[in-house]
Amino acid sequence: MTFVVGKGGVGKTTCAAALGLRAATRAPTLLLSTDPAGTLGDVLGAGPLSAEPARVADGLDALQLDAAAHRAAFLARWRAVLVTIIDRGTYLDRDDIEPLVDATFPGADEIFAVLHLGELLHDARWSRYERLVVDTAPTGHTLRLLELPRTFDALLALLEAMQEKHRFMVRALVHRYRADAADAFLRDMRARATALRDALRDPARTAAVVVTRDEPVVAAETARLVRALGEREIAVAAIVVNAAEGEPDVPNAFVVPRLDPPRGVDGLRAWAEAMHEHEPQRTRRTQRKPLEGFSSASSASSAVQLEALVRPLTVVAGKGGVGKTTVACALAVATAAPDRPTLLVSTDPAPSVGDALGIDVPDAETPVPGVPGLAARQMDAGAAFARLVASYQERIDEVFGGLVSHGVDAAHDRAIVRELLALAPPGVDELYALAELGATLEEGRWAQVIVDPAPTGHLLRLLEMPALALGWTHQLMRLILKYREVGGLAEAGEELLRFARRTRALGAMLGDAARAGVLVVTLDEPVVRAESARLIDAVRARGMDVVGVLRNRAAAPGPDMSAPAVPGLLGVDALRAWAARWTIAVRDRD
Repeated sequence: MTFVVGKGGVGKTTCAAALGLRAATRAPTLLLSTDPAGTLGDVLGAGPLSAEPARVADGLDALQLDAAAHRAAFLARWRAVLVTIIDRGTYLDRDDIEPLVDATFPGADEIFAVLHLGELLHDARWSRYERLVVDTAPTGHTLRLLELPRTFDALLALLEAMQEKHRFMVRALVHRYRADAADAFLRDMRARATALRDALRDPARTAAVVVTRDEPVVAAETARLVRALGEREIAVAAIVVNAAEGEPDVPNAFVVPRLDPPRGVDGLRAWAEAMHEHEPQRTRRTQRKPLEGFSSASSASSAVQLEALVRPLTVVAGKGGVGKTTVACALAVATAAPDRPTLLVSTDPAPSVGDALGIDVPDAETPVPGVPGLAARQMDAGAAFARLVASYQERIDEVFGGLVSHGVDAAHDRAIVRELLALAPPGVDELYALAELGATLEEGRWAQVIVDPAPTGHLLRLLEMPALALGWTHQLMRLILKYREVGGLAEAGEELLRFARRTRALGAMLGDAARAGVLVVTLDEPVVRAESARLIDAVRARGMDVVGVLRNRAAAPGPDMSAPAVPGLLGVDALRAWAARWTIAVRDRD
């Protein structure tokens, strides 16, 4: 199994498709995409792919992983067993349990993606494929996917605690216990999780191909990605430097020169033929000037025009690699002022805001030197949500510690209630971070917040998350209220109530065109144009306003909003001068 990984826009999908075609000449190969943005079919020239494998070349089938469909199939098979386990392990009625199960699992798309990968590796019906090539989502969400066996372990630990409570009660009553369907389910899920974890850690069976570009921001994220893969015990088989101009200073890399974006099987084969292995000559290279060929004396845009694109909450969206982070940084630098305090924040699990600004940006509001009124933050949403979980579990321990001191044996109940937040859908940590931003806006400290989110597929999931998380929170609160009768968990529910209020406020804000909007960044390339059009439709379908579409790296200004191609954009001065070159077409606001 080969995972093709890297920062958004480096050419992961192209590389995965080309590797799949090459592997298929030696053995039957399955090429699949786990990226919810789903551009693999566009690159192959095969049209939209489905969850069923489709033949795209001799020996090569391709599919788009549909986590929602796998989730539905999983629940169709196991929902009754899950309800039984929760019924046995909690004080809930079945009428309460069923909505809890239904509210929890619709958010767990990545868990079911991992389960499907395990099925591909171990189910006999997929044994006809000898090679598996995986086109992944951009860095942050791929690392989350590779961590999910641990998340799945936490979920299984909760269910196991519930089932063990049932086993304990049965043994206490009849002095013996006979395993049933619930035990079989837990055993099967544990075996799948273990098998997948073992496969990921076996370099003879699984490796990553890291795709990068010879650009400072991309190189910085790639270095972090390689370290993170090592921490997860996943072997790196090769590094591919795509769209290279000259010979990059990357040891033992495979290099692909700058080419027109390939499309279709023939184009992908030509792209692969252009790849060559390279051992660099470590010589001093001439650095390109960041704004070579451009003068900042005459501006196509002005701060006033740029301000018209900004709302109190502005989300800069787009496909990975279109320059989304750079646009967000430039917009913040150009519009911030002492009387217009601005917070630039990244919610991407693999943030690059600090790289683009050329400064260290931690998970704290950090003033940006040279830009009065501007602060930046690279939010660690996972850490924020972990603090909520730790606080919750500490309070649970206090409550059950009091019960034990009064002679009540509540060990099973303690384990169950402590692990309730394991049911949180993956991605709820990012929503928690955005809810914190909503609270910050309500405090009135910032005139505007500019958000650099994850690329398309995960941004759309994030925009859907408020309604999902509210449903999950309401069901979880009902469960906590049941346990409150046993031990008094009022304090333990306070954090969840605050979370629900912030989530509700955020959802209302996202749907208010006067307070929030999306600036879509795109490129004049067929695959990017297609994904951008889908993104715009999807954002509007979710009730959000699209404040504009910016065509980045434009060869020449046009009637639309555009930004010129400028190599090596790093630092405040370069970003400010670049923003001054944008051609802005401001839409009238109703």
